[in-house]
Amino acid sequence: MGIDLEGSILDIASGPFSLGCICNDVHGHDNCPGFVRCLEEMGIPASLADISRLDYPSKSFRYVVTFNPPLRPFRQRGDARSGIKRFLEDMLRIAQERVIIRSSTVIPLLPAEYDSLIDRSGENFAIYRADCYRPGSEMYSQCETHSIPIQSTS
Repeated sequence: MGIDLEGSILDIASGPFSLGCICNDVHGHDNCPGFVRCLEEMGIPASLADISRLDYPSKSFRYVVTFNPPLRPFRQRGDARSGIKRFLEDMLRIAQERVIIRSSTVIPLLPAEYDSLIDRSGENFAIYRADCYRPGSEMYSQCETHSIPIQSTS
């Protein structure tokens, strides 16, 4: 994906080795008490919660990222697609600039109605423009183009 992440990052389903190990200003989010404790012991702030509960203020992180999030929380609540749609909407609401998802299992379930917000995508990743997200609005085309440095992965 080749993105230079500078600024605050919410790392959802972070596991025991969050982006906080290599980036500054990272907040981990995981549902495993052991993983959260591990992050906190490394000095990385973290929240203990399921990925279906993203109770963060709007526009509170520059980037919201998730790498290989589990599908189980969405499947347990019934329709995985609608759960993933809410998950994406929450991430777009929380992020100031970009939402980055890397997951071969989640990518096929992402809602097509937000394709106009995709900045870059591939077989197992999608980068959304959160700065263009307006809940309940289809006016994405009016968003100014702000590019972030993207390094070629080829």
